[in-house]
Amino acid sequence: MILKIIPQNTETLLWNKLYNEYKFTPKIHGQFEWIKIPIENKTYHKDTPWSDEQEHLINSFLEELVSDKMYAFDWQHDCFTFSPKEYIPCDYEYYDTNRKCTVYFPTYYPNGDYHLFFDSDWKYGIFGNPWKKEIIVMGKNLIEKFESNKTNLNIN
Repeated sequence: MILKIIPQNTETLLWNKLYNEYKFTPKIHGQFEWIKIPIENKTYHKDTPWSDEQEHLINSFLEELVSDKMYAFDWQHDCFTFSPKEYIPCDYEYYDTNRKCTVYFPTYYPNGDYHLFFDSDWKYGIFGNPWKKEIIVMGKNLIEKFESNKTNLNIN
């Protein structure tokens, strides 16, 4: 299993890239530009969380496109490496005996905080803002998959 919490030094490097190169600016109120994706991207709006079927569909897109590990970042929470090939169900959690706490893996839909998913080559990503109910998809091939499944994903 590839799923694991990212070591703090790696997490810091990746957050720094998001802050510096992607201009990630987390805010919770007002109309604002919260991230600037430097490659082809498309913004979608979705008022409700993904269903299990929709999460599975999105995961299948990533499984097809991403050859290596991905990162799952949940703002102000644990961040992970994972592989879409090891499909992780919605609401996946486990008890971390070392830290004596429950660890929650984020869903592709942001359910209370920013959720940022991107591959290790920074070619594909899904960036979610829960306050704007916005999903930004990064990478031409991933955008094409979202576009051809707009009805199934209930996005506009």
